[in-house]
Amino acid sequence: MARRPCLSLFTLVCVISAALLAAIYFPIGFDNKKDETASTANFIYSKTVVTEIKGTEVRKYPLKGDKHCLATVESYLDNKGHFIIPSEEMFSTLPDNVIACLYKRYGSTLQTYCPLHSRHGSVKDGWTFCQSGCYTPNANTMIYAISPVNDEVNEKSVRQKLNSNVERFSIKQNTGWTLSKQLVVSKKGSEPTGQNTEMDLTKLLDKIKTKTGTEDVLIIDAGAITKQVMDTVLKSAVLEKFQQVLIRTNYLSGGRIDHKSALRHYRSLYEEGFRLFWSREEWGCARGLLTGCLYLHFMHKDCRDTSKKMDDTHLTIPDESTLNSYDNATITDLYTRYLTSLQIHCTQVIRPGILKDGGWNVCHDVKYRPPVNCLVYDFGIGNDFVFDDDITKIYGCEVHGFDPTMKMKSRKRTEKAWFHDVGIGEVEYTRRNKFKMSTFQNISKALGHENSILHIIKMDIEGSEWVSMPVMIKQGYFKDVTMLLIEFHATPDVSYLLQLKSLYDIGFRIFWYHRNPFWRNLFEHNLTQHSICYEIHMMKVDV
Repeated sequence: MARRPCLSLFTLVCVISAALLAAIYFPIGFDNKKDETASTANFIYSKTVVTEIKGTEVRKYPLKGDKHCLATVESYLDNKGHFIIPSEEMFSTLPDNVIACLYKRYGSTLQTYCPLHSRHGSVKDGWTFCQSGCYTPNANTMIYAISPVNDEVNEKSVRQKLNSNVERFSIKQNTGWTLSKQLVVSKKGSEPTGQNTEMDLTKLLDKIKTKTGTEDVLIIDAGAITKQVMDTVLKSAVLEKFQQVLIRTNYLSGGRIDHKSALRHYRSLYEEGFRLFWSREEWGCARGLLTGCLYLHFMHKDCRDTSKKMDDTHLTIPDESTLNSYDNATITDLYTRYLTSLQIHCTQVIRPGILKDGGWNVCHDVKYRPPVNCLVYDFGIGNDFVFDDDITKIYGCEVHGFDPTMKMKSRKRTEKAWFHDVGIGEVEYTRRNKFKMSTFQNISKALGHENSILHIIKMDIEGSEWVSMPVMIKQGYFKDVTMLLIEFHATPDVSYLLQLKSLYDIGFRIFWYHRNPFWRNLFEHNLTQHSICYEIHMMKVDV
């Protein structure tokens, strides 16, 4: 849903009174005094802009046209960089644009860090667990899945790889001739007995509460009845026995996103001690820059089994001799697992560009976000300049886009954005007698950037990354790059693992990943569906 550009007079009058009373807690968005400002941490808030002070640099995020919600809800951050959903008294007074922005940013803010992710089943309907330390599902774990989708292969994968127990239930909403809308579940996978195995959801939750496990997992995938199911689950007090809660949400109602119901549920989960460790937007429910459907993965802030501890060790790639000793199945496991786990915790993640294919995630944490006067190279435009234009508007970066396949002449597009009709390669040449290719060294020299710091490099060049990267690594062109956003196109192989290891060795750590879900890119291995295209988002650390 597009953010409402302005408030009606009636709404504005209603919220000003309540907002002035709460101005000490929520300083932006409602203050009608021209000269007043308030400060929190490294930000100064006023009526029209949020000014960020980072060292000696100053950047302003305008409230008007804040489509990525950088200014509108900045004052709702705590000192850990987590968004706080206000108490109901204040929450009910917030205008629609603030509610929509809280919804957008909350769902992409990782409140805790789980480095190892364990995937089971299909790209669309599969399950992802935290598999680090005390959170690793094991033989003592019972996984309860409440979902109408076919998740039989997920169960097989979990039983085989994690040795965990699984109980799966379908769910529906019965209305009958009464006004009540009963939520009914029935167990999957059981032999038909001719008897009705349906039961009310509340009875199932009461039954689960009597179980003795403390390392269990609850999966909710309820489609259009997400709100009703979540209301029931949260009222049942069943969450106190779960270590992880995975929710595939759908808050679309009447063609609109029910932001308020979603945020109320997120607040309740937070109060129950659950913290978001991973999320993924479902593009099929997209409404502009927002989606009503999210895959949200929560884990409890404390190990339920106090005899165990969290382990934040991330996955690494061994040396070449060890890799050469692996069989093909092990290589595939390592490649797909490496590209779908995390190596560094970025709390705030934003997505410049469109929500669907073409947008790219950027770490917006104060420590890592691009500074004032930043420089960005974007290799592989594909006739989509939205990412480049958003980067210039959000951070004020100078952005240079490169693509020889667009039949467009090199030109300056905007005040801070350029397009160059050239692609990146390992040498200077003309591809297929029409696409001009050049080396990174020659490109940066021609643009006068030989001694400049590149803050972001984005590459989506359809497999040519494996040819260009070794040269760039060897010649030191990644030395001062803060973020590397790249789509890898490959089937698992030792040579590609070695290149990924080279990126790791010079300091690049994965903070976000995304499987390209296009059906032609998918393949199955060991009861799990993978993609030959992974969008990987990395930050550079000192090594």
